[in-house]
Amino acid sequence: MRFVGRKQELSRLKKEYDSNGFAFSVLFGRRRIGKTALLEAFIEGKDAVFYTGLAFTETDNIAGLSRQLNDYLGRTEAAPLHQSYEQIFLEMADVARKKRLVVIIDEFPYLAKASPYLSSLIQRFVDHEWAKTKLHLILCGSSMSFMERQVLGAKSPLYGRRTSQIRLQPFRFHETIAYLDKMDAHDVAVLHEATGGVAEYLSFVDQSLSLQENLYRLFFRTDGRLYEEPANLLLQELRQPKLYNSLLAAMAQGATKLNDIAMRIGLSTPNSLNHYLDNLTDLGIVKRESPIVGKQHRKTLYRIDDGCFRFWYRYVAKYMTAIELGRGETVVNDLVMRDLSNYMGAGFENIAYDVFDLLNTDDAWPDLITARGRWWGNDPELKQEEEIDLIGISDTVTIFAEMKWRNEPCSQKTLSELKRKSQLVESSSTFYVLFCKTGFTSALKNHAAAEENIRLIDFQEIVKIVNKRAPVKILS
Repeated sequence: MRFVGRKQELSRLKKEYDSNGFAFSVLFGRRRIGKTALLEAFIEGKDAVFYTGLAFTETDNIAGLSRQLNDYLGRTEAAPLHQSYEQIFLEMADVARKKRLVVIIDEFPYLAKASPYLSSLIQRFVDHEWAKTKLHLILCGSSMSFMERQVLGAKSPLYGRRTSQIRLQPFRFHETIAYLDKMDAHDVAVLHEATGGVAEYLSFVDQSLSLQENLYRLFFRTDGRLYEEPANLLLQELRQPKLYNSLLAAMAQGATKLNDIAMRIGLSTPNSLNHYLDNLTDLGIVKRESPIVGKQHRKTLYRIDDGCFRFWYRYVAKYMTAIELGRGETVVNDLVMRDLSNYMGAGFENIAYDVFDLLNTDDAWPDLITARGRWWGNDPELKQEEEIDLIGISDTVTIFAEMKWRNEPCSQKTLSELKRKSQLVESSSTFYVLFCKTGFTSALKNHAAAEENIRLIDFQEIVKIVNKRAPVKILS
């Protein structure tokens, strides 16, 4: 299995390891995001004990962790097992006084829920027995709420003890394009969004097949690997999945304001949705946005930030009856592919944001951008609401950008509209950027060449920019 990307995360773990003193890392992220693969890549060639917690009893997990420690120490299967976590931790301390030892407890929430005292016990060992050792402890978990509140939160016994923390995010486009390196880049862009950049979902893609074939076999067959995945994730993470399903379906069909979402799902009290939207935001499924500049009160919008959820609720949930009847291939070819440009509008924005950030790290903009985001507001002259896909702000310049995923070149009209809308935002020096899938008309290219504050970026250039990144690749 190929391991691609995670360059920054590996570097952070390596820095902790190279300190050669006690280190305590916390790694968390939603299911399937690639936490275990990252940890396996990190410990390659290192002395390590790796235990994955089970949703079983305390006795079962103590026995499992004991077996892993015994195996690391070269003991036979007949060797006696430790009878408590304390015995295990004491022996780990003995080993780590003499040599660098990595101890990984994956799915830590399972252990902690079966043994409520465990966090306090680890706190004691962190403060005393392990403090002068060469132990590198890594606690890892998929339950986002548990890891943030029970491990990192201020009320946790472990609060303030960790020396580093990593919330593992989905792949960015430059990592996905490195992983699916045998496919057409346009198809990779669609698959990147449809999978949400989730590492395990991307591993299901068959690069020898077409885009349509991959979408069909993953989403639109009842035995597809992703046919029930988003719904199952909600069942694992949240209560009242029916309400969450209705909420996400409304958002996938275009509802972004609290009142609109509530109206679509038949609720007369919009504020009652705040709790559910907060939970979806914590999981990284939904994003709460306010305009990057200007008056922000009463302008909050909610969008499905996870591309896989957006794809699933836009298409799979909508056409589930046809899929159950075995018509999934027809759904893909006749309905999904026809609407894909609309779906990829938001998807291309995500990709362009990634590219914008990469260029910012390369000092490609007139000044270092310290804040960027979307903007929307009213045009008092035209009496209509306007939106700008991206505004980047620095001390000396404001960058205005639009992203267009469409099959015809962008023309001067697109730039003129962006300039008109930019006048609604207070700024000094201005710079304009257009990201366009299909490129630009000759007239627009000539116009941009004559002005220093315009940059045009087509999809071909996007691919060149992301391919300059050399994600870590490990073959195993």
